[in-house]
Amino acid sequence: MNDQAELSLRWEGKAARWWAVAALLFAVGAGVAAGLGAPRAQKWAIAAGVVGIAAVAGAVGMFRRRVEAGPDGLRFRAVLGWRRLEWDEIVRFEDLRVDSADHRFGTSNLRAAVMLRDGSAVSLPVPWTGTGNVRDFEQQLSQLRALHRRYRHSTVGA
Repeated sequence: MNDQAELSLRWEGKAARWWAVAALLFAVGAGVAAGLGAPRAQKWAIAAGVVGIAAVAGAVGMFRRRVEAGPDGLRFRAVLGWRRLEWDEIVRFEDLRVDSADHRFGTSNLRAAVMLRDGSAVSLPVPWTGTGNVRDFEQQLSQLRALHRRYRHSTVGA
């Protein structure tokens, strides 16, 4: 997108922050235990390193979730970079309820997906939330839908 994005959505989940902080505290605690000569200190040091690296990588991945929308279309961060969709490629935005892979956790997540003209669906990194924060999810999704309504007719056939 050459123009400034009219709408920029970022993932700001409190749960991810708490998990990252808890994992980092565990890594620091395990490192301290290893440094103080606790039994099996080498295993504690390895555990501290693994958990610390996983916490940092997870936090970076979670906090990089981003969607930008403007007159030129929709742009979002994919695994290896940015992906861009023109407004005329997008048929509609849908909200998806994604159940947890672990049946012990009864919570599900809400995700946004873009349905394309070729019949495929593309999941967006945001809006994404647990079922507890539905209001913010719906507000962000309605903002994306409003921009789609505004710009899809102006770009078709251009």
